[in-house]
Amino acid sequence: MDARNNRAVVSTAIQGFAPAIVRTALLAVLLLASMGASLRTANFIVETPDPVLTQQVSQAAEQFRRDLAIAWLGKTMPNWSKPCPLTVQAAPNLGAGGKTTFVFDNGEVFGWKMEIQGSPERVVDSVLPHEITHMIFASHFRRPLPRWADEGGATSVEHYTEKNKYRQILNQCLHTGRGIAFSPMFAMMDYPPDYMSLYAEGYSLAEYLILVGGRQEYVKFLDDGLKGDDWAGAVQRHYRRQDLGTLQNAWLVWVKEGAPLDKQLEVAPAAGNQLASVDERRPRPEPNLIYHVAQSGRPTVVPPAGLVPVRLPGTEAAASPETTATGSRR
Repeated sequence: MDARNNRAVVSTAIQGFAPAIVRTALLAVLLLASMGASLRTANFIVETPDPVLTQQVSQAAEQFRRDLAIAWLGKTMPNWSKPCPLTVQAAPNLGAGGKTTFVFDNGEVFGWKMEIQGSPERVVDSVLPHEITHMIFASHFRRPLPRWADEGGATSVEHYTEKNKYRQILNQCLHTGRGIAFSPMFAMMDYPPDYMSLYAEGYSLAEYLILVGGRQEYVKFLDDGLKGDDWAGAVQRHYRRQDLGTLQNAWLVWVKEGAPLDKQLEVAPAAGNQLASVDERRPRPEPNLIYHVAQSGRPTVVPPAGLVPVRLPGTEAAASPETTATGSRR
């Protein structure tokens, strides 16, 4: 066969194989897309179904870890010994929420694992910073926090649309006797059955304390209160309130006045859109922070029968002869 005929045969062969090669390549791309994408950073191993989202979440996770540590602690944190697996499910109408697990053991914290979900926007601007705040608290305190303080601080870094939902839930709770008196709330190390009331009230109190003293003072307050479980003393030293009851009364007045915020913190959306957004996504599909204490077992749940309901001043039954404004029994 001469050179001209040989080139023709090779050319025909390549043309015949080209469609098959293209089909194989396309199938490989589709297979990889269906398997999702994974990216490892210094502190996270991010897996999502979308390579673009994987890149966005990876960058945001490391940035939030750095910036939020500075905001809460005044400094960055060293890298964790092992990166945290972070799984993301994102869809336009998927409820925003997440779950973070880790282990406390003799002053150490490890075994990080995070699963988050929601719309791509809420995953990045709400759920991710919320869960990373839990991890910053765990890395700093090295022990469980009262649930209101952990969830309240974590919710305070979410997008204002998510925080507005909690404000509406709090309003409902305080008008229907579902509010929790501060004394038992500060003792809660696990979620009560009505956990949304804890989320809403914990967020509101955290927001109030942060507004008064800032995020780093909030951390110092928690550090102080955890020493000997002296929350009344910590309130006096950090917020100049006599005790938890006095703090509760001041917070209730602030809530009744509409919980006015420093305008630099956030800008509320138009009032007409707030109620419509409440049912679009649940604030959290379920209690989302799961830790294990290796040396002492799981913290106990405060029974609902031991809680004293709190209402806004001036609402029906607020002046019950059995319950004072501070939530204590006469």
